[in-house]
Amino acid sequence: MVITGIKKKRGRLLQLEFDSLPSVAVDIRTFEETPYQVGSSLNEKQLDELVRLSNQRRSMEKALYLLSFRDYSRRELEQKLLRETDSAAAAAAVDRMEELGLINDGEYAKKRAGYLLNQKLYPSRRAVEELCALGIDRKTAVEAVDSFERDDVSQALALLNRKYYNMGTDNDSLRKVAASLSRFGFDSDTIRRAINEFKSTEQDFELDD
Repeated sequence: MVITGIKKKRGRLLQLEFDSLPSVAVDIRTFEETPYQVGSSLNEKQLDELVRLSNQRRSMEKALYLLSFRDYSRRELEQKLLRETDSAAAAAAVDRMEELGLINDGEYAKKRAGYLLNQKLYPSRRAVEELCALGIDRKTAVEAVDSFERDDVSQALALLNRKYYNMGTDNDSLRKVAASLSRFGFDSDTIRRAINEFKSTEQDFELDD
């Protein structure tokens, strides 16, 4: 196959046109490091290698760009890269970011767990599920959450003080608050204990199971 034309595309891409194949987009710098030009002849193996190197460079640059804004888990970053490249290039870029110390699932999980527990006041179980949804394996997620030694009743009490400090003491009001805490991820026993501790009443609040 022979390169019959080279066109500048958006960003840092070149569109290579061939006599016997559809056009191919490659990274400018990757192409400039090759001896190819208009009129150059490539075989299938050479073209595949050119595309592979181009995808790899673009994935590395994209990973560094994304990490300049915020932290990512390994799986989260890989999924983000897969929107624009192939699985091999995405995996290679993530491996390199890990080697450079730019991603670390253990550290990321602890930092995120701190935010979920201290700022969002999530119960432990929900915090673990949130971390797993971000690509953290369950064992690492549980260890990160457990490292803060948070008690779910205390979490629920803190949430009550933040959001429901002026709630009514009648049964209907308490049940509405209980339903809200349930949607937040607290179990029924934790909700009952937290509300009974938060509101001093003659009769303990009973939550229907």
